[in-house]
Amino acid sequence: MCKFTTGKNLPFFLLAALVFASCASSPSPRDDTSAKTQSSTPPQWVVDKEKEYPNSEWLCIVAEEQNTKLAENAAVTGLAQAFRVDLNSVSSANRQLAEVIGTVKKKAYVTEVQSTSMSLDMTATSAVSGLIGVQVESWANPRSNRAHANARMNRKECSARYSAMIRENEKVIQSLKDEADRNPATFDAYQLLNLAYAIALVTDNYYSLLTVLDPSTISKQPSYGNAEAVKSLARVAGQAIVVTIKVTGDINDRIAKAYSECLTSRGFKTNTGGANSYLLDVTFTLEDVDLQNPNKFVRYLLNCSLKNKAGLEILSSSENGREGHATQSEARQRAIRTAENAIKKTDNKDGFAANFDAFLASLL
Repeated sequence: MCKFTTGKNLPFFLLAALVFASCASSPSPRDDTSAKTQSSTPPQWVVDKEKEYPNSEWLCIVAEEQNTKLAENAAVTGLAQAFRVDLNSVSSANRQLAEVIGTVKKKAYVTEVQSTSMSLDMTATSAVSGLIGVQVESWANPRSNRAHANARMNRKECSARYSAMIRENEKVIQSLKDEADRNPATFDAYQLLNLAYAIALVTDNYYSLLTVLDPSTISKQPSYGNAEAVKSLARVAGQAIVVTIKVTGDINDRIAKAYSECLTSRGFKTNTGGANSYLLDVTFTLEDVDLQNPNKFVRYLLNCSLKNKAGLEILSSSENGREGHATQSEARQRAIRTAENAIKKTDNKDGFAANFDAFLASLL
């Protein structure tokens, strides 16, 4: 069995900012921004789109189809294509960040954070194909039984919204980076920077959308660089973590080596001594088992506890197994080999590797 907890709780001011970022990054369901014109006279945008919605003020796409629904869908699709980015990935990044925030809340990092102003702002927007602030208008031609629709975004208003969200997310990312710097070589720093990466990924998308709405922003880069730069910081933070491995009852350091290989393969450093931030305390036991059988049997027991510098246990696991052979010595060797493999096997739900991976996933 295994249990784990993350390190210290995240600072409240960072969580407040993080929740703010999640509100900014997860638009509310699309509001009813569609408008249908019933008049038999075509609206101005059907006759002359540029006159009704000049390109300097609007990003507007007009489509004509057999019915209103098809026309609206075609207009929205055309609007999405105008951004030259994969809006499915935008929506995916938004959902991913929302899941991260949900996980943070479930871990009791925060009890209650008020974000009323942003919530109100987001409920005033629409979410269409990963975009916010989209307005859709349609007109059915009674003479031809054809439908026209336009999907549009006001450049000034939507640019202001995206710019505001980018600025706020930049502040959150910087706060997370600063807090990580104050906790070097720890899983706390690793977690903080992974959260920063999730926010940066969403913010990169917002920046790409903003440059289409307002081409003058192309020369301006986010203060954090880009999401890949933040991801690199998280990777470096992980590589700075050193775990001291201490095994009681080891056989020629074989068990310690198995744990070390498991950790180093995931980018973390290990040693068997030194004042590091983390200690993996392991007990390895071999027991002879009498099964009233001609063969000899040996059972192994592995118990480990990963603790931080303060002595707080952040992960623990326990497992056992049994091996047999005609000779006692070979049964012992088989038990040791089985224990070595069990430590590193990811498909062993009770093994250290699987449980350590679950612990790492809780930091993402």
